[in-house]
Amino acid sequence: MSPVRTVAWGLTLAGLIPFVGCAALFVLSPQSGDLWVLPLAAYGAIILSFLGGARWGRALAEPAPKVAPLILSNLPAVAAWLTFVPGVPQALQLIVLMAGLVAMLAWDWPSAPGWYRALRVTATVGAVASLGVVLAAL
Repeated sequence: MSPVRTVAWGLTLAGLIPFVGCAALFVLSPQSGDLWVLPLAAYGAIILSFLGGARWGRALAEPAPKVAPLILSNLPAVAAWLTFVPGVPQALQLIVLMAGLVAMLAWDWPSAPGWYRALRVTATVGAVASLGVVLAAL
């Protein structure tokens, strides 16, 4: 495996630690578990925004950038931010983040090389499973 792929995998797996850790602390700390929903959701929103930013960069790197991908690449960050508007139920927040992560995987899938597809599936499954465990326990 090339050094870049090794680093990408290492960063991806390390990036799952906050997802898995917050979900585990939520489940394993009955008295204070709710304290971990906000950090989990915030991290999910950050990652969703990061994926949108990566799409922005890919769109701008094209020889003839198109407007639609630039506009669409902003939707993940806006959707994630909207889940933090006061009054949004935690369950809805987690559902939107999960759907956003899956949507970004689907958007990236057709143009992604095989090794990156495996990386993204691993990251998406880990993140969505962590969010889903908390959602199911709410």
